[in-house]
Amino acid sequence: MSASSKDIRHVAMYLRISQEKKSENFETLANHRNLLKEFATNNGYTFETFEEVLSGGASELGQRPQLQKLLNEVEKFDAILVVELSRLSRNGLISETVLQYCKDYDKPIITPDKVYDLANSDNDVLTFRFGSLIASQEHALIGKRSKYNKIQMARAGLHISGSIPFGYVRSSTTKKLEINEEEAKTVRYIYSLHTQGLGSFRIRDILNMEGYKSATGKHFNLPSIKRILRNPVYKGWTVFNDRKKVKKNGKFVHEIMETIICKDAHPAIVSERVWDVANKDREERAEKSVISREKPAVKTGVTMLKDLIYCSECGKKMTIRKDNKLKMHTIKKCEYLKESGEKCINAGIKLEHVERNVMLHLRQYKVELKQFLETLDDGAGSMLEADQKQRLIRLENEIKQVEEQNKNLIELALTGIFTHDELKEKKQGLTQKLVYLEKQHENLLYDMNNMSVEDKQIQIEGTLSKIETIEIKNNPEILNHTLKTMIKKIYYSRVIPKELLVRSTRCEERKNYPFELMIEYF
Repeated sequence: MSASSKDIRHVAMYLRISQEKKSENFETLANHRNLLKEFATNNGYTFETFEEVLSGGASELGQRPQLQKLLNEVEKFDAILVVELSRLSRNGLISETVLQYCKDYDKPIITPDKVYDLANSDNDVLTFRFGSLIASQEHALIGKRSKYNKIQMARAGLHISGSIPFGYVRSSTTKKLEINEEEAKTVRYIYSLHTQGLGSFRIRDILNMEGYKSATGKHFNLPSIKRILRNPVYKGWTVFNDRKKVKKNGKFVHEIMETIICKDAHPAIVSERVWDVANKDREERAEKSVISREKPAVKTGVTMLKDLIYCSECGKKMTIRKDNKLKMHTIKKCEYLKESGEKCINAGIKLEHVERNVMLHLRQYKVELKQFLETLDDGAGSMLEADQKQRLIRLENEIKQVEEQNKNLIELALTGIFTHDELKEKKQGLTQKLVYLEKQHENLLYDMNNMSVEDKQIQIEGTLSKIETIEIKNNPEILNHTLKTMIKKIYYSRVIPKELLVRSTRCEERKNYPFELMIEYF
């Protein structure tokens, strides 16, 4: 295909802003989007948009979900539309991957200034590679300059990067932190409660009960309490870790090369002694907690449902504890916070009741699988095909919903309702969910195109064999291992009405209040 504009009708519009550049924000993204929309409209192109807020130097394509999605779907477009070539990537490896896709599928790259016919023009390929080299070098130089500046700022006791710690403001003249007295009162209160022997859970509950608010005006959560207690900024120090990205055991990790500490860099909210005592106490509690958490696996054995029980109310993993006096395991009540700031009220129960209920679920699942196996024998592939089509429709609807949420999030960014960190967190969550759903969609399509009725029969028979193993085994470790090959999560719910909670724990109605389970199979 020639790269002439008359052959181009439908394009993939790729937009990316760098989270490393302070000059770039969601307004930049909106400006780029409007520029490309106008360009596409003027040239009679229809388009599909792919947007992400990431580092241009991300070293793996897996870190660029929207670009990866674009390349996976490149066949349905006539070209890729970008503001400039560097927006595709400032990493040489990814740039070469994009180039190869464009050459293999004969897809040009369009900028408002030029059409790059990478499949048919050696000059355009040379220009693309040269531009990629310059962008990659620029990214490396920016990184070195940025790190050098941070090191110098750290040594001078200046606030380096990230959000301003709760309790402080940043002086526009000195660039140093200054105390926000109203917020500082809350910080001192947190340290005061901690010195009284209260843990982070209890401190969080007291703050929320008494109406204290975090920097974002929301309820305090557990991570924010822990961050305040362990952050040396509150004793007047600035700490900067000079890190280097290295690959270990097949994974990239950031190894600390040097730690730069500047004492008395700004006014302290709590004294150095108070901070040191609080953190020594925190570390001792953490050590004891680790020992406690290791008990179920080391001293009391693995339970059948270890790491499988999740709260239906808030989604957090629930804790299984052993009562040494009564010689039994229990599911501990959930104590996490909901989005509303209220503590989750999902009540605990003896583990043996839940284990029996799981076995009932598995027996019912076994009956359903056998019935489905019979329909496969009777109806050949028709029942399998119908089931797969229904699953495909459900997955596609879920993908559309997540994509719509993602688009709405980008629009909301322009309103200023959310902070940059909140948007980044929400976007990351949506991206992870979308990647998971798309992988499920891809696997299902593969099964529909490649898995025969016989293959499905073998898969179901394997699951039935596992259930039969569970029915005859009584070793909790073997049961737990087998269940984890079949079950992703077991959602548990036991929300006892308020009128029962005020009664004695010996009340039969309260003690025997039922629970519900929902099992998510692989």
